[in-house]
Amino acid sequence: MIRSMKKIVSIIVSFAAVAQLASCTNDDPKKPGFEYMPNMYRSPSYETYSSNPNFADSMTARQPVNGTIARGDMIYNDYDRLPYTYPNTPEGYEAAGTGLRNPLVKDDNSLAEGKVLYTNFCGHCHGATGMGDGAVTKFNGPIPPAYNSDLLKNLPEGKMYHSITWGKNMMGSHASQVTPTQRWKIIMYVQTLQNPAGQTASATPADSTKNAGSTTKM
Repeated sequence: MIRSMKKIVSIIVSFAAVAQLASCTNDDPKKPGFEYMPNMYRSPSYETYSSNPNFADSMTARQPVNGTIARGDMIYNDYDRLPYTYPNTPEGYEAAGTGLRNPLVKDDNSLAEGKVLYTNFCGHCHGATGMGDGAVTKFNGPIPPAYNSDLLKNLPEGKMYHSITWGKNMMGSHASQVTPTQRWKIIMYVQTLQNPAGQTASATPADSTKNAGSTTKM
């Protein structure tokens, strides 16, 4: 019995000695000689912006596949995921005026939301009733023409959408502030300011805004 105990103790001591020797290293006393599952301590994956020998450009962060459509918090429906195909050129502006139509149902709810969005994003320049007398104009800001003026009363909705998306003259792009769906709702409300009597704007009128001065908006 005593011999068996001595043998067991001897084996335990031997294993302890081997383990102690195995854990020692001359390179860095803070690092063990052997690690259990070292990949758990030092992941083989690459950091996002680290160099990567697996790609020709050595970049770990990759560009999205061609044709990828961004998704985010401001997307409310499938229409908001579609890319805008009209370029930011005079030709694109004209093409939007003849080929772009509001895809939303024009109802009271959309019109009410459009009024709120207009107040938040447009009223400070265009004014509460679209007369071009917003608060910005009272502090030497640009004065846009009234929506019911001869210049804008027949402006097609496609050109309005194009202007909101890309910006026009003194008005910058609002694409990062309002979604495509929200832009169309704003346009619904703007159309009530264009034609207070309820007339529908013509789809292809002669548009004089392309030759307007730098203070013209939309």
